[in-house]
Amino acid sequence: MSKTAVIYKSKTGFTRKYAQWIAEETGCDLFPYEQREKVDFSRYDTVLYGGGFYAGTIGGLKWFKKKLPELSGKKTAVFATGSTPANTPEAEKAMKQNFTPEEQKQLKTFYLQSGLDYEKMGGADRFLMSMFRGMMKKTEGEDSEMYRAISASHDNSSREFLKELFDWLRNG
Repeated sequence: MSKTAVIYKSKTGFTRKYAQWIAEETGCDLFPYEQREKVDFSRYDTVLYGGGFYAGTIGGLKWFKKKLPELSGKKTAVFATGSTPANTPEAEKAMKQNFTPEEQKQLKTFYLQSGLDYEKMGGADRFLMSMFRGMMKKTEGEDSEMYRAISASHDNSSREFLKELFDWLRNG
């Protein structure tokens, strides 16, 4: 495998968990978002960015997208974590809406189901989630997969969800 850097932004720990699993498997260099400006991209052939979904956007993604011209010619990918199961139309739509067609040509994207941890969320995030739950209850119903996925803290993270990302790293 080539020299790889993983930069990640994690509010409640799920994205950090996946980034650490990637590092354990690949031996890549790992950088929390707070250290992003210290990364010397010239040292890496492959650069991954990871962030959690917050209100339909991937945390910290704007910064990474600004770096894409600098990363031209490198193998690049984004992994996003969220509580929605990976095989749902909502997860696919959320991923696509975060990237322009040009960006989709330059980088590979991966959605990794994780979970929610209401205890680690700040007050503003808990409030937004309660508003979102109310909206989902009205529009989708209490029995909908989406409503159930956001109703309580849970952790569905699994190393198995990284299989496609690891295959991509190894085989491009």
